[in-house]
Amino acid sequence: MTAVDDDWWRSQIPEKEQVIWSGRPYQGYFPPRLGWGYRIMIACLTLGWLASPWFAETVRDYWKLVGCTIFLAFFVWWERLIRTRRVYVVTSRNVWWLSEIFKSRRLPIHRNLKFYRNGRNIVFYHLRFLVFEYLPDPDAAMAALTKAREAQT
Repeated sequence: MTAVDDDWWRSQIPEKEQVIWSGRPYQGYFPPRLGWGYRIMIACLTLGWLASPWFAETVRDYWKLVGCTIFLAFFVWWERLIRTRRVYVVTSRNVWWLSEIFKSRRLPIHRNLKFYRNGRNIVFYHLRFLVFEYLPDPDAAMAALTKAREAQT
């Protein structure tokens, strides 16, 4: 994305809040934690297509295989689209989960805000639906969250 495309989220944050950290989830085709599952499904579909002359006796059997292939391709595309349209932001007052597709969410920062790192994700205790997923550098996000929380005391 270009710098012009990257500014869509800045307009959603109030001007009085100072941005401490912002980041995006992993932008590759397969997220790191789920990549092995995608690869297994692709391998199974490949084997299905290679073996189709022996087990597909009717046109309906081929359409089932085509349907599974299209569904997997759509799922991989949709999941990647969602990740490319998401930004995580830590400001001086709030934690933001911003999305161009879904409703944006925020969580106020206070001194009792609790969060933990789970692999490449950061999970917040108060609102389990607010998760910073597939971060390339979760340590930077943890440092920003800690800094923002300590500034509230």
